[in-house]
Amino acid sequence: MTDTFGSEINVGPPPTTLRKRRSFGVVGVLALLFLLCTAGGLLWLNLDGVTDMLHGVASPASSNGSNSDVLASASEPAVSAADFAAFQQRTGGSIQAATDLLNAQQAELKRLSDQIQGLTAQVSGLISKIDQMPQGRAPLAPTAAVGAPVAPPVVAAPVAAAQRTAPAAPRKRAPADRPAGAISVGGAPLQTAPAR
Repeated sequence: MTDTFGSEINVGPPPTTLRKRRSFGVVGVLALLFLLCTAGGLLWLNLDGVTDMLHGVASPASSNGSNSDVLASASEPAVSAADFAAFQQRTGGSIQAATDLLNAQQAELKRLSDQIQGLTAQVSGLISKIDQMPQGRAPLAPTAAVGAPVAPPVVAAPVAAAQRTAPAAPRKRAPADRPAGAISVGGAPLQTAPAR
């Protein structure tokens, strides 16, 4: 290439691409974390075996015989057969009382449930009777409770709109007479003029 002055521009050799160094940093860290988590999970699942193994390594002199002596010395005191029988009898009595109470509560619940079902049936029967009644008639009073026949209801004749009177305006009250003289509002005694 030449520029406008006629001199050549030396561009040089073409640039070479630099080789990228492959980095396993992120992948390596993730693999290391995966391995550590797996090892921690296995250790957690086998923790009893690992602790037993560590205790065996730490104190090889201890044997099973010495452990049984420690366990025998830490055992609970013996209970006599009479004490155990008395405890069994008290426990059986309390269980029997609780069972009886539960049965009584279940019987009471059954009785209340039956009452609720009866009341529900009565209410639904009354609702169906109300729905069957023709509109505009007054409901009949029940005759079974009284035992005497009930006269048919009297239906009032509709009042003509012309016969109705317009409501009267409320009357105004006459103002009350005001007392003559001074009035004490604050509770202090008033000086009254002498009467002449």
